[in-house]
Amino acid sequence: MTTPSAGRSPGWRLGSVGGVPVYLAPSWLIVAAVLTVLFLPTVRAAAPGLSGPMSLVAASSFPILLFASVFVHELSHGTVARACGVRVREYVLTFWGGHTSFGSDLRTPGVSALVSAAGPFANLLLAGLGWLLLRALPPGLPAVVVASLVYTNLVVAVFNLLPGNPLDGGRILEALIWKVTGSRETGLIGAGWVGRILAVGIAVVVLGLPLLRGSQPTITSAIWVVLIAGLVWQGASQSIRLGKSRRNAAHVDVRSLLVPAVVLPADATISEIPATPWGVRLGATVLVDGRGEVVAVVDQAALVSVPQELRSTTPLSAVARALPRQAVITEVVGPDALAQVARGLQVSDVLVAVGSAGVLGTLDRDRLVAAFSSR
Repeated sequence: MTTPSAGRSPGWRLGSVGGVPVYLAPSWLIVAAVLTVLFLPTVRAAAPGLSGPMSLVAASSFPILLFASVFVHELSHGTVARACGVRVREYVLTFWGGHTSFGSDLRTPGVSALVSAAGPFANLLLAGLGWLLLRALPPGLPAVVVASLVYTNLVVAVFNLLPGNPLDGGRILEALIWKVTGSRETGLIGAGWVGRILAVGIAVVVLGLPLLRGSQPTITSAIWVVLIAGLVWQGASQSIRLGKSRRNAAHVDVRSLLVPAVVLPADATISEIPATPWGVRLGATVLVDGRGEVVAVVDQAALVSVPQELRSTTPLSAVARALPRQAVITEVVGPDALAQVARGLQVSDVLVAVGSAGVLGTLDRDRLVAAFSSR
């Protein structure tokens, strides 16, 4: 579960589920073609009475069902996350499976573990239902397709439950370490190291077992295991780096960089902006809705262009720009604050910090860059 760079399309948009966009990476087509070819001998052995074209159709059911299994997996992550109050940004199906991007961090070990476990649980449920159906079917094409459903969901579930980051099992382990130690950073680093061990173990088992039996691993299996082990190693290393970065950011405090803001209702007029006292520096003029939530900031260039005689009748919303949700930060101390600032700066050059008492102040990109560059 990662978040792609802002402004970069993760692939073809297939549609949306519950308002959340679903993307398919073009690389998935390569996987579909390769898996169809690899699964074809299995289909011919399991159903020798099928014709050539029907065997190809049955073999193509494997990547299609794998696609469906991964989609259900990611959708389950998103459904549970939304039930826990976490905003889901997008679902992406990729060469390696898929990921679900969230608009905010999973704030507690319990939520993190629950969201992570939802995907494999959904696949195990589908595999169980498919197995029950398979017992009632006679040999033939329908049985081959249902068997593919069982197999693909088992593969997705079992692989993702392996206990090492970046897999779901690693996220569950991370949450457990986080709960026991009280440190999310320790969880990230610990689950990352287990993920590295897991990557080496996958390569050793898949390549070493044939050697112990007196044979050699096939070129196909060697290529796949190197790719998969490399992917797990890369994700585990990223988890370790993230944990160390969060630990180093434990003492970050952006409160000293906040500039007091002028806060007005969204339906106020320009003439209602109070005069700035001499010698006082104020930040952006922030507009809030009836619930007190930040909705926009006034564009200074647009504001000064309004003639004086029109200011009493011109609403501030006419000279404001909507503020993306990521540009409103709720943490001002520690690694969570740094993460929110980093996400916010991807979508806006002005950030608004809010707390229990309302708007705390604003942050601008230049001030942040200058402050952190000096450190």
